[in-house]
Amino acid sequence: MRAILLTACAALSTLFGGWLALRARKYIHLLLGFGAGVLLGATFFDLLPEAIDAAGQGGWTSREILGLTVVGFLIFYLGHSTIDGASIAASTMISWRMGLIVAVGIIVHDITDGLNTILLVTRGDSASKKDLAFLVADAAAPIVGGTIVVLSALPSHHLALILGVTSGFFLFTATGDLLPAAHRRSPGFGVSAAALGGILLIGIAVRLASI
Repeated sequence: MRAILLTACAALSTLFGGWLALRARKYIHLLLGFGAGVLLGATFFDLLPEAIDAAGQGGWTSREILGLTVVGFLIFYLGHSTIDGASIAASTMISWRMGLIVAVGIIVHDITDGLNTILLVTRGDSASKKDLAFLVADAAAPIVGGTIVVLSALPSHHLALILGVTSGFFLFTATGDLLPAAHRRSPGFGVSAAALGGILLIGIAVRLASI
């Protein structure tokens, strides 16, 4: 149930991002930079270390998990919204603490996902009912992915494989999507500062959660 609740939060953040795209564009570049920092922090401070530890229970090596990270980086465009929900569920089923950290990263990312969805489908025009329906479908995808993982009842070392792929998604989203988009909107220092803030936030959160 906790995993599904967190995926629902991700769904709401997508809707919120769509609203931001329609109502408040002035600080979007800072949100993009902050989101990139959160994803990078979640990947290196929590997601990859926990995935490697969990995978060891099933005989998988750290090299193999990092290989899956590369695979995740390369296949990012194939159904990533659904995989967001699967990632939250998989991490929550391994550790509630890790699930919360991963959920924070995805929730922040999904705000920008909803924002980008609206900007893409409207192309700057007023949103139609069809455009809003597309946003709602995108928002519902994480819940679908999370439900599938919860119902599958996979052992932790199999869930770790999902997290290895998720690390690749996070890295691609941060470095190939959010940061470039943020710097295109505003090439100043603000984006870098926002990204650093996101990294520090996750680093502190992981530190506090492990005490």
